[in-house]
Amino acid sequence: TTIHGWKLDKTFPLDKHFTELLIIPALRYQEQVQHELLARGRDHSEWRKQTLRRELEKIRHHEIFGTSFGKCTRCLYAVISGVAGIGKTTLVQKIVHDWAEGKIYGQFHFLFQFKFRELNNYPERTSLRQIILDSYPYLEKDLNKVWENPNRILLIFDGLDEFREPIIFPDIQATSPKSQSKGASCLYPQSWCSIPDIIRALFQGQMLLSCSVLVTTRPTALESLQAAPVHLYAEILGFSDAQIKDYFLKFNSDTKVSLEMLAYVEDNAILYTMCYNPSYCWVICSSLEATFTSPRVREWSPPKTVTQLYANYIHNILKNHAREAEEPRELLLKTGEMAYMGVAEKVIVFGDHHFHQYGLQPSNFLSGFLMQILQKENSLKDVVYSFFHLTVQEFLAALAKFFQTPTPKLTQLLEETTTTMDGRYEIFLQFMAGLSCPATTAQLKDLIGEVPQGNVCKVVDWIKKRFESAQGHKIQLLNTLHYLFETQNKALVQETMGQVRQVDFSFQIMTPVDCYVLAVVLAPCQQLQNLHLFNCSIESWGMKSLKNVLHKCVTVRLAQNKLGDQGVKLLCEALRKPDCQMQNLELWMANLTDGCVEDLSSALSTNVSMRALNLKDNAFTDRSVPTFLQLVENCGSLHTIDLCNNPFSSVGCQKLKLFEGKLKHSRPGLKIKV
Repeated sequence: TTIHGWKLDKTFPLDKHFTELLIIPALRYQEQVQHELLARGRDHSEWRKQTLRRELEKIRHHEIFGTSFGKCTRCLYAVISGVAGIGKTTLVQKIVHDWAEGKIYGQFHFLFQFKFRELNNYPERTSLRQIILDSYPYLEKDLNKVWENPNRILLIFDGLDEFREPIIFPDIQATSPKSQSKGASCLYPQSWCSIPDIIRALFQGQMLLSCSVLVTTRPTALESLQAAPVHLYAEILGFSDAQIKDYFLKFNSDTKVSLEMLAYVEDNAILYTMCYNPSYCWVICSSLEATFTSPRVREWSPPKTVTQLYANYIHNILKNHAREAEEPRELLLKTGEMAYMGVAEKVIVFGDHHFHQYGLQPSNFLSGFLMQILQKENSLKDVVYSFFHLTVQEFLAALAKFFQTPTPKLTQLLEETTTTMDGRYEIFLQFMAGLSCPATTAQLKDLIGEVPQGNVCKVVDWIKKRFESAQGHKIQLLNTLHYLFETQNKALVQETMGQVRQVDFSFQIMTPVDCYVLAVVLAPCQQLQNLHLFNCSIESWGMKSLKNVLHKCVTVRLAQNKLGDQGVKLLCEALRKPDCQMQNLELWMANLTDGCVEDLSSALSTNVSMRALNLKDNAFTDRSVPTFLQLVENCGSLHTIDLCNNPFSSVGCQKLKLFEGKLKHSRPGLKIKV
C-alpha cells in the first residue's frame, strides 16, 4: 500500500506498518444527523476503557470467520462498521493480503472482493457470475468448479454506505408468498437480477448456501441491514492510546521526532482525540512532521485548531509541488469549487465530467500536483477520483468560498448553509470561521494571495449574530463555540462571552473536545455565575480542560457524569485556587468512591467560599467517614453536605450525625445529610 506524504512519497508495506485496530463485536446505529468529525471521540474513550477492562470483547482481523463471536459457532455473514477514515478498507486489504500469503482463513480457497461504489455502475439486472468475471476474467473456464464448494468461498463487499440503491431485507416471519417468489428468481450465480437481490440472496442463503460474506459500511447505513440474518456485527473503534503511539513511532524513523510530535498532540485535546481515527492520524502526522523536522517550516507554530491543521497540511503539499503547475492558486481554488459542489450535493466520487465542468484537466492531477489531496481509482467502467478524506474536501471547499466569494454575497452564503439541517455544512462552516484567523491563513498567503479582509469581517459578524440566535438552543450554541474557538480571535471571544453569566449544557453530550473548547471560550468570562453541566457524559478527560475555568463559577452542576475519583482530583485543582468563587457544587451520582475523599478534604481545607456540597448517590463507605469529618471541620464556610444514598453503615451514619450535633453551637445551621 502506497500513501503519499507532503515531502516524498512514502511507501508503507502493509505487513510491516499495519497498526492493529480496535474492533469490538457490537452494533450501534448512528441516527443523529451529525458530521463524523464533530462526533469524534464520542463514546470511543469509554468503549476503549471497557475493552481494556475486558468488559467488551475484542476481535482481530483473522478472527472474524470461524469464531465463537456472534450468534453461532461458525460465522458466515459478518458486517463491520466504522466512521469515515477509521480503517474499513485498510482492514479489507489486510484480510486479502494475509489470506493470499496463506496466513489466515485457510478454509477459503477463493476470495472475491468488490466495492459498492463500483457496483453502482451496473445496469438494473446482472448476475454474480458477471460481476466476478468483470474483476477476475481469468476464472471464466473454472467458475462452475468454484460454485461446487460454496463453503470455500469468501465474498467481501466494501462500502455499503456508497451504494445508491436501497437493500431492504423483509421481515422473514411476515414475508408474503409474492415476495418469496421474487427472491426465488435469484437462486444461482448465473441468475439475472438486481444487485440488491444478489446481496439479499447471499445473506439469506438462497444463493451459494454456506459461502461466507463480509460487508463494510459506515454506521449511517447500518439500518438497511437491520433485518438481515447477520451472524456478527462488529465496529472498528480505531486506535487505542498504545496504538496511537505505535502509529507515530512507525510514521517517522527518528524516534525523537516521533515522540516530540506525540507529546505535542497529547497536550491538545482536539488533535489527540482525532488520533483515534487513522485518517486523521495520518493528516496530523504529515502536518507535524514538516513542522518538527524542517528548519524552513519550524518558523510556523504547530497547529492548535482543526482549521490550522488542514491549512498546514495543504500548505506543505502545495509548497512541495508548486513548481509542477504554472498557476497553483487557480488550480487549487478550482478544485475547491468542485469540492464545494460535492459538499452541497453530497458527492464524494468525481469523474472526468466533474473536472471539465470546473475547468480542470484530470491530466494535471496525474502529474502529482494534487494527487496528494485526490486519490485516483480505476473502477470497472472508468477512472474516478475522491479526496483523501471528506474533511480535506470540506477544507478546500471552504478555502475556495472564503477567498473567491464576493464580500456582499458572503453573508448570504453563510446564512444558506447554516439553515441546512442535515449536517452536511457543519465542518465547512467551522473551516470558514477558522479561515478568518490571520495566523491560520498567513502560511497560505505566498500560495494563494492576500486574505480578503472584507470577508474576514463578514465571517466575524456572522459568528456574533449566530451566537445571539443560538441562546436557548444547546447544539447550535455548542457549534457556535467551536466557531469561536477556530477563529482564535481573543477580542471576538471577549466581546461575545465576556458578560455571560450562565452556561447550561445539561443533558447535552459533551465530548472531551467540547470540554476543551468550552474551557477556552469561557476563559475571558468575568461575570460567569452558573455552569450547568448536569448529565453531559463528562469523564475525567473532559475535566482536564474544565478545571481551568471552574473556579470562576459560583454554582457548578456536574452531577450524573462519570467523573470518577480521577475527575474529582482534577476538579480539586480549581477548589485550591486562591480566587475560587465556588459556593455550590453538585457531584451526586458521579461514580465517586472513598478514593477521592482525601483530595476533597485537602482542597476544601483552604477554600473559603464553599457553602453547599452535594455528594449523594455515590459509593462512599464507612472508611471515608473520618475524612469527611475532617473535611467538615476544616471547611469553615460549609453549611450543607449531602451524603444521602451512600452505602454507609448505621454506625457510620451515626458518627456523621453526632459530629453535626457537636458543632451546632460553633457552626449553627450546619447540615450533614445521610
